[in-house]
Amino acid sequence: MRRLSISVFGRAAAIVAAATSMASSLSAQAAGATANYVYLRGSDTLGVESVTANAMQTVGRLTMRNQPTIEWTHQRQSNDRLGPLRIRVLQTATSATPIQDVSFTIAGDSLRVAITTGKNVSRQAVQVPMPDVVPLVNASVLHSAFVADYGKRRQLDRIPIVLTTGAQTALAELTQQGKTSVLTMGKTVMRIAWAADGLAQTIDIPNQGSRIVRVN
Repeated sequence: MRRLSISVFGRAAAIVAAATSMASSLSAQAAGATANYVYLRGSDTLGVESVTANAMQTVGRLTMRNQPTIEWTHQRQSNDRLGPLRIRVLQTATSATPIQDVSFTIAGDSLRVAITTGKNVSRQAVQVPMPDVVPLVNASVLHSAFVADYGKRRQLDRIPIVLTTGAQTALAELTQQGKTSVLTMGKTVMRIAWAADGLAQTIDIPNQGSRIVRVN
């Protein structure tokens, strides 16, 4: 198991401020929040992603240059836990029928995966060595932000994750620095600045020279 990095600083005043901010963002997301982002490396635009969040689920739609579109939907449960994750891979951003449709569900110590390709469905279960594991969409930085938000709400400083590509498990670390969350996964560090509606405003990944910026 590879360790990632997530830690939350908790002084009493900071907890009160965080609780107030969280209540505001929860109200905004319950009503429904939508944002559009661009993936930048220097002056180059690598791709775009839209995110729509409400109290029940968050949906992301990622289109990178010369790549199929990835649409992910992650359910929320009423106890602040996460439910199933669904990923649809589309040939283009305007395609209605997916090339592949994959669902990920955690059941006890197993990750259950159902893969639909055309009319064919395959199912498998992968044992995961940690409780409360969260499936992570490798390609989407905004899904990483979604996972960081989940950790922030639960005041976690470590989040066990399993990658949806390769099924590798790891331990991410989360720290809070004012209104910014720092999510560390291996050598990758993401600095996530939050907007008032609870969605990310900017995400900086220094070791990749990349920045994801909200444009609405």
